[in-house]
Formats: sequence, C-alpha cells, structure tokens
Amino acid sequence: MKQLSVLIDTDFHRYADDHEALRMLAVLQHRGDLDITGVTTVTGNAWASVCAEHARAAVVTSGLDREIVFQGAGQPLLHRQNDFAHRSRLYGAAFGGAWGNAELLESSPVSQPQPVNSNGAHAVDHIVRVLREAAEPQSILAIGPMTNLALAIRLAPDIVKNIGHLVAMGGAFYVRGNVTPSAEFNWWFDPEAAAIVLEQDIAMTIVPLDATDTVVLDYERFVSWQKSYATHPFFQEFHQPKFSKLFDSDKGFCLPVWDALAAACLIDENLITKRDELWVTVDCSEGASYGRVVAYDDANAFNLATPTRPKANVVLEADADRFWSLYETLLFSEAVTD
Repeated sequence: MKQLSVLIDTDFHRYADDHEALRMLAVLQHRGDLDITGVTTVTGNAWASVCAEHARAAVVTSGLDREIVFQGAGQPLLHRQNDFAHRSRLYGAAFGGAWGNAELLESSPVSQPQPVNSNGAHAVDHIVRVLREAAEPQSILAIGPMTNLALAIRLAPDIVKNIGHLVAMGGAFYVRGNVTPSAEFNWWFDPEAAAIVLEQDIAMTIVPLDATDTVVLDYERFVSWQKSYATHPFFQEFHQPKFSKLFDSDKGFCLPVWDALAAACLIDENLITKRDELWVTVDCSEGASYGRVVAYDDANAFNLATPTRPKANVVLEADADRFWSLYETLLFSEAVTD
C-alpha cells in the first residue's frame, strides 16, 4: 500500500458512516501508511458546527489531534432550506439531513446552530492552504456535500493541480436515488457545488449508491462481531449503541456503509470489481431531476465537444468479502485504543 496524504471533507456524525471512514484512516495513520492533513466539516446530514463537535470528539478517541478539524460551510451554495418542504411535496424528498424531515418544516423549521471555530480557521481556508503548500499531490475523501470543495476551487483555482486523487461518495447512476427517486443525498443537498467539483481536471473515483447498496451490514454480521469484538472500544463506542436496539427489534434490518466503502476504495482500489469510465456532472435545473447524475461515455452522442478533463472511475460493484476483511482489520485493530 502506498503512503497517502488525505484530506477528509465530511458531514460527520458520531453514529454515522463518516465515523467508520475516519477511524479506518486513523488506524492507517498510526501505522505510518498515510497522513490525514485535515478533517473539514460541511452541512449535510448534520449542521457543519455539529459535525465539527462530533469530529473533534472522534479524532481524540482515535488518537489524533483535535485541531485537525475545521468547520466549514453552513449552507449549500444555492439550495435553500425554505424550499425543502415545497420540493418534498412535488418530488418526494422526505429527508433533508440537517434541515430535518419535510413534514416538520411547515410548523417548526430546524434552526442552524451558531458557528464554533475553536481553531480560528474556516474549512475552506484550510483546504486552500493545505493544497497550496503540498509538496506532493494530495488525495481528498469527499463523503458529504461538496460545498467546501467548490468554494475552495472558486476561491483558489490553482489548487486543482495539487489534487492527485478525489474519491467521492455520491450519486445514483443506474439505481434509484435515496432522497428523491432521481438523486442521492450528498449531491442533491448541494448540486451546484457537486457540478463545480466534478467538472474539474482531477482524477476521480466515484462511489455511488450503485456500489454501496450492495455492501450492507446485516444481523448475522453484527452477531459475529458481538461474539468476537464485544470488548473492543470502537465496537462499544459506535456499533453497540447504534445497532443493538435496531437488530433486536428487526433482525431483517440492514444498512449500507456508504462512506466506509468510499474510504476502502481510496485505501485499496483492488476491491473494486466493476466500474464504468464516464464524464460526470449533476443536473442543477429546477424540478424533479434536481441533483440527478448526468453521465456519458461518448461526447459525440450528445453533440458535445470532448471534455478536456479525464473520465471518472465510477464504482458499480465491490468485492464485499475483501471490503469486510479490510473493515474488520482496521476498525477492530489494536493500533488505536480509546
């Protein structure tokens, strides 16, 4: 495994898959296999300020410096919270992440918390600084909406040349979306930002719902972890409180590990078993297709000029056994103890 420098951009929550992804990379940092150059938070599944609080707690228990966490964009570029209930009625978007569930917004909109930047720097500034100062191209793991990255690129377009590889969890290519029928949450929450980033001259690996829908945590696996890792600090901190009651009430329950799979594709590209090479962007038009993937492999078919940027590697299937082996080796490692 080659050594990496990785910046993580995330809508982090302590009981979400972002936590698994961070922990996987933290173990590798302790082993000397990579260097985490920052954890930048963005509003998505939770408010950016809440994400920063949770991320700071998580990096401490992962044996990292809490000052690597930088709070970022509190709202998408154009997507407005006060449009969400209306969009939900028209297009079926029931979940708004930090904005709450659509049925709650009519009477009690979810308020954005006051920002708290304990280290005095904004996430976008940190991204620009890290990329400008990098002696070698950096990898970026983008596991939330891409607002921070889009703002950084617009503020300092010269940083693009120092992004060696972008791995992004987002999009739904040949499967149904998970927030509207046509769109996946990360790219739906800020489609304009996703379009800005995806249209850059950057080597990209995209891990969409097509891949993550096929790698799920189920009751059988959870029970095996209870037998093998019940005393492990991360199992007690993360898995037990998140999954125990869910599986007690429904043994048929299962859940994708979206961001953990994206982290695994960054760590070990050999677990990717099926992919497409496509030019990718996002539909930003008002309407039912807002946030939907737009992808093509032949510019001539669309009467377009061939893009100068490379095609993205779009992961469609992953080796589940190889993934779970990597996941368990890292997350239940003794390299990090709480």
